[in-house]
Amino acid sequence: MNKLLLTLGVTALSPLALAKPVIVTSIKPVSMVVAAITGDRADIEQIVSNSASPHDFALRPSDLRKIANADTVVWVGESLERFLEKPLENAGKEDSSIEWLALNGMNLHNFAEGHEDHEDHDEHEDHEGHDHDKHHDDHDEHEGHDHDKHHDDHDEHEGHDHDKHHDDHDEHEGHDHDEHHEGHEGHDHSGVDPHVWLSPENAKVLAQAVTKRLSEIDAKNAAYYQTNLANFEQGLTAKDAQIRAALNKVNTVPYIVFHDGYSYFERHYGLQHAGEITVSPERKPGAKKVAELRHEIEENHVQCVFSEPQFSPAIVKALLDGSSVNTAPLDPLGGDIKLDSNAYYRFLDSLSGQFLSCLG
Repeated sequence: MNKLLLTLGVTALSPLALAKPVIVTSIKPVSMVVAAITGDRADIEQIVSNSASPHDFALRPSDLRKIANADTVVWVGESLERFLEKPLENAGKEDSSIEWLALNGMNLHNFAEGHEDHEDHDEHEDHEGHDHDKHHDDHDEHEGHDHDKHHDDHDEHEGHDHDKHHDDHDEHEGHDHDEHHEGHEGHDHSGVDPHVWLSPENAKVLAQAVTKRLSEIDAKNAAYYQTNLANFEQGLTAKDAQIRAALNKVNTVPYIVFHDGYSYFERHYGLQHAGEITVSPERKPGAKKVAELRHEIEENHVQCVFSEPQFSPAIVKALLDGSSVNTAPLDPLGGDIKLDSNAYYRFLDSLSGQFLSCLG
């Protein structure tokens, strides 16, 4: 009898029995909503690091392994994360993944019309005027920077097998260049705006989908996930009302954002930017665009120009050279937010606080 109980106990405590579901997420805002539901009953593995941007991200071999081993992958969608489309297909994860943009009940809207052609034309004019040798120098500098960063990353991970790291590096250079090129070319700010995590209502839709999926793959904890969903929705309703009351004090103050990616948040809380430095963050604004922005700043009495921590603030500094207009970072990804069940609340608090500190 004792042997039987011991055998049952060992079986119950086996690694397979104790294994948690593994949820792979694309970006930090997705992770924050997922964490509100998983609590401590599932593991979250995020692909795009907190300091990176999905706009110009390239997958690494380790990311492909994460996708292959995931119980489910949660991502925003192809229009933001083109780099995930083929890997999900190749790993057979399309049907088991959750694509936020494709969920029923989503509140979606398009980017403002008229931006793309205007900036593309401006960028084209500047490109024609660039010196070819300067472009070549920039290319060399870019390659050197990436190599140094890769070398630094290698130093940080001392103890890893050097040959394996070298193989991964080769695979990264061969595979990721194509992934990066395709993702970069495929992303443009036209059609549906993919920055859906900036809407609390859309966050609820994702939380419901994650709860449903977790309850299917981890049925023994289904009640736990359902309770977390109810708590998340209740807490989010209260947080939403609190933020709305605070932002009502500054909703007529004009400002300029780094890129056109905040419309869900702005529409939800009644804010309206007077312009954006760039339509798409991987595109550097040309001289014509900078001149127009300076005119908009004066004409609209702009109080603040926001930068983003994922990109160099040099453009904002150059734009405001000699100006007394306020500037502050606005982080649409919540890179510094600690990941736990309350992370999405703190993300909304942080974002609204960034608006208030510069506009108030």
